[in-house]
Amino acid sequence: MQILKHESNYYQTTSFRWRQRIGFGISDYACNLAYLLANTYLLFYYTNCAGLAAGAVGFMFVVTKFIDAGTDYLVGVMVDHTDTKMGRYRPWMLFGAPVLAVGMILLFSVPTGWGAGAKLAWAYITYVIFSFGYTLVNIPLTPIVTALSSNPAERTKISTTRQVFANLGSLTSSLFVIPMVYYFAGSSDATGAALAVGYRNTNIVLGIVVVVIMCICVFSIVEINPPTQTAEKSTFLQDLGNAFKNKYYIMLLILIFVMYAGYLGMYGAMQYYYNYVIGDVSAMPTALSLLTILAIPTMIVAAFLNGKGIHKVKIVQMGAVIDLAGYLILFFTSNSAVATAALGLIGFGFGFRSGMFFSMMPDVFDYTEWKCGRCLAGTQSAISGFLNKLASASASAIVSAFLAWGGYNAVKLDNAIAAGQKIAEVFPKTHMAINFAFSGLSIVTAVIAILVMIPYDLDKKYPGIRADLDKRRSKNPEV
Repeated sequence: MQILKHESNYYQTTSFRWRQRIGFGISDYACNLAYLLANTYLLFYYTNCAGLAAGAVGFMFVVTKFIDAGTDYLVGVMVDHTDTKMGRYRPWMLFGAPVLAVGMILLFSVPTGWGAGAKLAWAYITYVIFSFGYTLVNIPLTPIVTALSSNPAERTKISTTRQVFANLGSLTSSLFVIPMVYYFAGSSDATGAALAVGYRNTNIVLGIVVVVIMCICVFSIVEINPPTQTAEKSTFLQDLGNAFKNKYYIMLLILIFVMYAGYLGMYGAMQYYYNYVIGDVSAMPTALSLLTILAIPTMIVAAFLNGKGIHKVKIVQMGAVIDLAGYLILFFTSNSAVATAALGLIGFGFGFRSGMFFSMMPDVFDYTEWKCGRCLAGTQSAISGFLNKLASASASAIVSAFLAWGGYNAVKLDNAIAAGQKIAEVFPKTHMAINFAFSGLSIVTAVIAILVMIPYDLDKKYPGIRADLDKRRSKNPEV
């Protein structure tokens, strides 16, 4: 059991609360560095540096997710049954960080001299290692919010701080990854094996950063509101069944899948879009930075609006509508300035969505505990984490499928650009495929995200549920 070193009033002080918010927040800075490296640059690295076929890579992304399904659920269940002096969640975050860092490095270290089959096998194995490391670190991040505070308003502040740092991680990726890659590659015109070296060395540096940040995080936070402990034992299947008795959880699972499939599909196609539709990859860091920066103030505004009584679900839906407008603009333009402005609008909307989404999850976990009498936050977080990864893999697979349909050939496209030809005229089908991958998928998923949350009314019921949970604990403080 978690051992607290101070009296209870210490954990209510402003200084401790800010230490808790920032200490926890930096965890998602590290996670987002790793997450966006894989989702923004990996497909391009595989096709343009490792020489793998887009279709084979897309199939690999999907297949490895079914391996993730087992490991995610296993880790989630083990988290729910963890009880140490460090608490339930922090040990997993600490010991998972080195695995994640090694996975990051191996992911971008495909031996370029190997044959196609051997390189694809390397991609499969290292992607599984990376995903497992991400699982170990990320599965505890959502349920630990319930242990960091029992106060809904404080949970929103903790979750908002986490998302602000997550976006700062995205901003770091946007501003520095491509310059670092070309620095380590030795030239801004590097291609092939030289560019592959650039990606590998960049990930070595960022892998070390991830481990250091996660260590600081773990030793800065305290699980002051431990989850319910019950003497009654349950099987894995019983836990799984109880997890899905929560209708609000099912709504959030659908939201997770469509929200991230659309958003990450756009990220996965972005380097192709700026290379071959806009024709200027140097504009991509600016666009990514704007996409990231504009989300930060709206996260803060979302927390403020929620504090004034506006329900979380309404804020999420408002963000989805704003994002939909941005995706529609992208779908009908190939102008660099207009596209960059549309991406800024999407960042603005996504700030409303992501900040509130991570604040809604602890409420949903509490509903499961209230309804079933067991805290299954780890199991439910594992399932949602798998859906997140499946959304990522599906987005990459769909982008890969569009590229394959469009007859994507990096060598021919690069030669056409070098000859001063316009891709839209020389390879119109490829041009169309990239444009559909970049924004078409996102339009569909944004519409679904708006519709699926219409029946969600937990915000109205939650105060009574929280009061009942507190009453149960006051009657039986040992649970």
